[in-house]
Amino acid sequence: MRLNFSFGIRFCFFILAAGIILFSSCRTTRSLPKAEVEPVAIAGLLNKIEQNAFDYEYFTVRRINCQYSGNGTKVSFNATMKAQKDKIILVSISKLSIPVGSAMLTPDSVKFVSYIDRSYFLDDYKYLSKILNVELDFEIIQSILSNNAFLYRSDAKDKDLRDFETLVEDGFYVLVSGKTEDKDASILQKMFFDPATFTLNRLFIDDKTNIRNLEFMFADFEKVKDKNYPGTIDMYFTSPEDQISLKLKMSGFSNEIIDSFTFSIPEKYEQIRIN
Repeated sequence: MRLNFSFGIRFCFFILAAGIILFSSCRTTRSLPKAEVEPVAIAGLLNKIEQNAFDYEYFTVRRINCQYSGNGTKVSFNATMKAQKDKIILVSISKLSIPVGSAMLTPDSVKFVSYIDRSYFLDDYKYLSKILNVELDFEIIQSILSNNAFLYRSDAKDKDLRDFETLVEDGFYVLVSGKTEDKDASILQKMFFDPATFTLNRLFIDDKTNIRNLEFMFADFEKVKDKNYPGTIDMYFTSPEDQISLKLKMSGFSNEIIDSFTFSIPEKYEQIRIN
């Protein structure tokens, strides 16, 4: 069977399921304070970033608006999400209040059901990595959209965040992979952190080997309990084959215990097989 499940929907399944796993309780919009930026050692910066990281066990997002553009297609739709940290993420997507499909991600599997095609897909993260031309796993997806620092890929020169350099650029603290004078590095990863709150504001990855760029912009920060998190997330993926953008806006958050995660595949649905 040919895979005819909408690329935009597939893309947002993995993005949405990855991510909006940080927010809990009511939010109050606020402007982040400006702070004078002084140079800081790598150990001190990583310690501050860790201190400001958000932790959770269960999380529900009742309203997610997704705007996708790529592969000659523009589409917008809505979604809901339920998650249990490091274990499972369940996403339901609809268009004009009509259910389109469901997706379930776990650390070792990806499952899709398309109600439009009456089909389903079961695999690990290799296929998603292939269609997006980005190396992905559950941990990376979760880190990106939970506004946390992470290693995109462990190269010989960068096996730990402690191997990164610290810079001050455009008023932000910056973690950058390798040495700034190393022009031959296969991957350049830069993370920009607010000097007042140590929240991640921008993530940029230049994968020179595969000729692709990834950029994530976190904006409209809002107070969630005693932490700051983005109210909007803009994502851009650029390669010789295409330019993909995805914009998310979220609301309706809860961290109450989730009793069950229901995901089912109807009997007569046909399995999508990838060669």
